[in-house]
Amino acid sequence: MRVRAARLCSNSVTSRLAFLAVFAVVLLAVFGQPFVSADPVTPTPKPIPNPVAQPDSLPRDAFIGGARTSTNSGIGMGTGTGPPLAAARERDDVTVPVWAYDGIHLSSSWPLHNIVWHLPGEMTLAPAAWTGDGGAVYGSPDVDYLVRPYAGSGADIVITRKTVFSSSTIPFGLRLPEGSHLRQGVNTVLVESDASPGHPASTIATVSIPTATDANGVPLQVTPRLGPGFPQGQQNVIADLGPANPLAFPVTITIAYRPGELPTTGALNPDWQGMPEGTSPPKIVPNPGDYVSDPDGRYRPASVDPVLYRQRHAGGCQGGLNAFTSADGRTADFLAACQKQQMCYDVTPARTSVAACNGILLSDMSIGCTSAFGQTGDDYEACLRVANDQVAWAKANMLSGALCQPVTPNTNTAMLPATGNRYCTT
Repeated sequence: MRVRAARLCSNSVTSRLAFLAVFAVVLLAVFGQPFVSADPVTPTPKPIPNPVAQPDSLPRDAFIGGARTSTNSGIGMGTGTGPPLAAARERDDVTVPVWAYDGIHLSSSWPLHNIVWHLPGEMTLAPAAWTGDGGAVYGSPDVDYLVRPYAGSGADIVITRKTVFSSSTIPFGLRLPEGSHLRQGVNTVLVESDASPGHPASTIATVSIPTATDANGVPLQVTPRLGPGFPQGQQNVIADLGPANPLAFPVTITIAYRPGELPTTGALNPDWQGMPEGTSPPKIVPNPGDYVSDPDGRYRPASVDPVLYRQRHAGGCQGGLNAFTSADGRTADFLAACQKQQMCYDVTPARTSVAACNGILLSDMSIGCTSAFGQTGDDYEACLRVANDQVAWAKANMLSGALCQPVTPNTNTAMLPATGNRYCTT
């Protein structure tokens, strides 16, 4: 009996040990590893499945026995196992749509952060009537909207109130990129990046205070204000027009968008009409203090491409004049804008982008035009055409890529250039 009891006990222990062993194997299979502590264990991520080739260019009609099947699969789309899609390219021009409700797409001086501009009552506007300069007119019985784009992703929007029955309150909707906001500045509306620790808010675009004149050329009062927009995430720049002579219609309102980094449009007061005849405006765009003018290449390192170096240190504007002077003696200075743009190119793509540099160039040149000639008129438009041609030349001809800062006898290498660039060593 004792032997039998001992055998039964031994069999029971063996069975329990076997059961525990099986249970441990099950736990290992289910949880991927044995429990060694009471702390939660992050499960091992599942491996990414291998892409499975899909049929490419299926026939539109296929016959299976007596049945007929159809497909709307793409032709020439590949098998789905090719390389991933390329990264999104940065916008460097204004996108003027056929239908106004698609929005006017504009870039900012913050690379890859775009702004969409919506017109009032856009759902009721006629499709775009294209103009010769790449712009468009969106018409309605009471109001027309002219979009005049510029190289560098700036635009002027000219609103024509054709009848006294049109609304005197004009809300423009701006869909801003994430991490930005609108703020009322001095004689301008600013689009700014949000502040964060170590990074204060900075200007990424400007919207001018609207100006208005009646059919007789008499200026009208315009009061701008900011307000919430629809849908959510959209903000409004609202222009409230003062009283207008009902016999002096149409009324023309002009508002400008620029992808700049300076918190100004060049207007010296809210209803700025430009400088008096024969008077030049004060300097607003500062010359970069550490710019090196070296068209002869005296300080060019031997390893630097001479064509690239000459473009970045030409000393002034290469696609046009360094200034625009009207017949009445007023002058818009472009020298500082061109020098800034050349230095901006030097730090691409590490610190900024070529498209952003070109947008800043347009904005800086536009500041000179506005400070000298106001925001409307023949001289203003002629000045903007010169600025547009300079930006278009830069986009077509200037070489991209980083370039070190040359060292001259007067260079203080203990301090970095204003752009954060590095100094040449050879």
